[in-house]
Amino acid sequence: MRQNHGAASGTLLIWPGVMKELLFIIIALLLVALSFGVRAHQNRDSSGKPADPKVYVDLRNMMLHGSRAKFNLPPASTPNEPYGVLMDWGIGSGTASVVAVADGTASVYLSSGGGFIGGSESHESLRAAAKRTVKLASEVQPLMHVTTTYPLPQRGHVTFYVLTDAGVFTATASEEDMKTHRSPLHKLGDSAQAIITEYRMMQQGN
Repeated sequence: MRQNHGAASGTLLIWPGVMKELLFIIIALLLVALSFGVRAHQNRDSSGKPADPKVYVDLRNMMLHGSRAKFNLPPASTPNEPYGVLMDWGIGSGTASVVAVADGTASVYLSSGGGFIGGSESHESLRAAAKRTVKLASEVQPLMHVTTTYPLPQRGHVTFYVLTDAGVFTATASEEDMKTHRSPLHKLGDSAQAIITEYRMMQQGN
């Protein structure tokens, strides 16, 4: 899945550190990570106006309403085989969404309009994290239910959307159940967090 949005204007994280990680991402949006081929959505666009949250809505909808054909992915062996995962994380007054696609595409979208795309084009570790996340989705997909609506989670909750040829499957868990591993979705959540960690490590190494 190659995203043509341009430069719009294995360590796992610990669930209690969500706010710290999100703060890091927001600060990192002010940096230009050209040496890593990462395209960062800035807090302001080229005209100096604040980032448009509609960018977040558009990118999230593109993922949720996608298909193997749209993402140039090969056919699946079964209709329920996942080809993509979107994890929505209700944090503070906004949402952080982590995207993973079977071809290794990995992105982080913020409801403020910021985020990161493109890092997986040049970083194999990020591609591997995305592929691992999609693979893990196969294990929990039977525990999910099909949906045609895609609401954002409440604060302190995590919602997963698993994309398959048979439809989009979803499940929600509390942050508390994720961090204590009471939720059967915790491995999928940890894997999605690894994508955030990979982008964080890129910025630290810049």
